[in-house]
Amino acid sequence: MSSARERLTRLLSLVPYLDAHPGADLEDTAAYFGIDSDTLIDDLQLLFVTGRPGHMPDDLIDASWEGGQIFISNAEEVSVPVRLSAEEAGVLVLALELLSSLPGLDSEAVATAASKLRLAAGENLRTAVDVSPIDVDEELLSAMRQAVDDESALQIEYYVASRDELTTRIIAPTNLVPGSDWYVDAWCYSAGAPRRFALGSIRTWEPADHPPLSVSESSSRSHEVTLGFDGRGAWLADELDVTEREYFDNGETSVRVRLLVHSVDWLSRFLLCHADVITEVDDTDAVSAALRRLG
Repeated sequence: MSSARERLTRLLSLVPYLDAHPGADLEDTAAYFGIDSDTLIDDLQLLFVTGRPGHMPDDLIDASWEGGQIFISNAEEVSVPVRLSAEEAGVLVLALELLSSLPGLDSEAVATAASKLRLAAGENLRTAVDVSPIDVDEELLSAMRQAVDDESALQIEYYVASRDELTTRIIAPTNLVPGSDWYVDAWCYSAGAPRRFALGSIRTWEPADHPPLSVSESSSRSHEVTLGFDGRGAWLADELDVTEREYFDNGETSVRVRLLVHSVDWLSRFLLCHADVITEVDDTDAVSAALRRLG
């Protein structure tokens, strides 16, 4: 079952495709869009109530698929392939710039994609799109990236603004995360738990002579979690970067998802924020952490 967002995206691509391929085979078109023929027919039936404001017969798209060949008409309003706005292209370029700084990625491929997006948006604007990534100490970012790759530890001096305190910690970085600042997910030996640190609050850093993470510590890094949401929270399934999604017509759970979680701390805060719509979770550590926050 497709989400509303997935279906809208497919419909916006389906009309230009059919307009450019009159008489397209029903089965071949379904395969092209990665759906079955029944789902495609549902989409075509939806086109009958789609068109310009006014809702008169001449305002609506007409579609036929008798004999297994698809023809559409009166679809000029949406027959042009969807193009990114300057703002959307800018956001994507920024995301690609950030991705290029992450370890383990093909930076050349990312740079090529960003260049193409800049060109496309520049043509629309008749000017180039200038997107600047997050300011960061490049030497610190490089040290964190190297520590992630080597699975090594660092000793850092970390400023805690809420206490106006400079703390010394030994951490084992596991993942770099871009946001309003650059962040690093790490096992904090001082706290004995995973933590997320803002690079902008790290004052000094140096290699630390510390043994590798134990099996129990390593297992608390990235792991998959199952979450269930009721009907009120079903929208969260579209907001999260999930690996699996399953919808239900009956019962308390409306949608169940699987997602990769890099931080128990993040998950515990997510559970507290959305506790009223979460119906199931299979991470006992995150539940315990959330309960401790309440206490």
